[in-house]
Amino acid sequence: MNDNYIKMEKNNTTYDEIEPRSQIDVMMRTTVQKNTALSSMADQKANILTASSFILLTVLVSRYSELPELATEILVLLVFICISITFSLISLFPISKNDKLKKTNWLFFGDYNNTSYDDYRENMIDIMKSDSKTYDTLLLEIYQSGVVLGNKFKFIRWSYTSLMSGFVVFLIMIIINRVILN
Repeated sequence: MNDNYIKMEKNNTTYDEIEPRSQIDVMMRTTVQKNTALSSMADQKANILTASSFILLTVLVSRYSELPELATEILVLLVFICISITFSLISLFPISKNDKLKKTNWLFFGDYNNTSYDDYRENMIDIMKSDSKTYDTLLLEIYQSGVVLGNKFKFIRWSYTSLMSGFVVFLIMIIINRVILN
């Protein structure tokens, strides 16, 4: 970790010590763009995972009665697929903010959507009057979008893990029932 970062963290200094310059603005803009791209990728992965799981679920349910010898295995796989679908759908739900901060993020729609325009405008003007408040608001936005991204990818990972585990258990059950027990 950078010594300046540690100093700012420990002393809780303000951003007034940091002179506004284009490098900072570019760094923040780049970070926001990357977070937005990653969020879009996460949503696409979750949508693909959800759709493919629903297709698989539909096929297995329609074939369930036709394959009575695989009824138990199919049922187990269906449970894992349902768990996978649940995790992928949870990853699509937006999480408004990290409740530990208890700070209003005036750049996030979930924090100002129930605020009147006059209150929103007043708060934004107050933020824009100070470079320190502007940077703090941008950093809060970056941090909260990172927390949301972390949650999205965590649930997508759990969804993939559940689906793959279901396939592995399904195959192991088939091997045990067909090869070892017969």
